[in-house]
Amino acid sequence: MKKTKFALIGWGRISRKHMEAIQANPNQAVLVAVCDVEIDRAMSAGNMASVPFYDNYDEMLKSNPEIEVVNILTPSGNHASVAIDVVSKYQKHIVVEKPMALKLSDADRMIRICDKNGVKLFVVK
Repeated sequence: MKKTKFALIGWGRISRKHMEAIQANPNQAVLVAVCDVEIDRAMSAGNMASVPFYDNYDEMLKSNPEIEVVNILTPSGNHASVAIDVVSKYQKHIVVEKPMALKLSDADRMIRICDKNGVKLFVVK
């Protein structure tokens, strides 16, 4: 069975749960890389998960083109901009923590860009 390859962007309170959920399903999923704008947090996450870590998600995604799903775990106000950027540049499926966006217009843009690029958008509830 093919394993789905995940990456995490943002290493805050909820991030460990995402990492654990991926690691709890070793036959279906694998965590490939983690990213946080604060390099110490990124390094901590990478060491904990035994995966490469980055402080720039563009660098992470360029270095690991095999990533299929990106979990966006940044502060809520950044969800939409990061999701739109990741999808438009890299066409990756998105898992985003709640709230999906802070403005309805941003949520609508996220949906449109995912539809346009043929990727799935999942919102954790």
